[in-house]
Amino acid sequence: MGYASFTNWRRLNGDPDLIWHAFTHPSESTQYEEHKTETVLAPDFAMDAGHSWDSKHGEECDFDVVRWTITRHVPNRVFEFTGKQRGIRQNVTLTMDPTDDGYILTETIRFRPAFAGKPGAHLLTWLMLATGVLAKVGDDHGESLDLLEQHLAAL
Repeated sequence: MGYASFTNWRRLNGDPDLIWHAFTHPSESTQYEEHKTETVLAPDFAMDAGHSWDSKHGEECDFDVVRWTITRHVPNRVFEFTGKQRGIRQNVTLTMDPTDDGYILTETIRFRPAFAGKPGAHLLTWLMLATGVLAKVGDDHGESLDLLEQHLAAL
């Protein structure tokens, strides 16, 4: 069973600290995401490797709670985190690279099998992963970056 992934990118201008915070911080990015979740941060949460937060999904996802854990963070450069849901591990990499006229923001999500989530759902999601359907369904074709751009314009 192979891995599946997708990558989207966007060129943005503006204050790099503001862009980075809106792009990466869980409490900020939840404000503009299309698929709404409730973000729960621990009182001692920091944007450092090893720290985690929970995303509580709604009825459309059977009220799943996904624990995301930061694996790497270099401010204004790279943010990597991982989580498991319904038998699938998602590894997410967000990057920001300076260009002559702004910044290139890139999001890459990589899926692989995992033993986590509700029993029984694994088979369906693994089948979706193996056939490539999961990456096609999961890829929003940059819509989250469009929403980020709109969010930044409103600040």
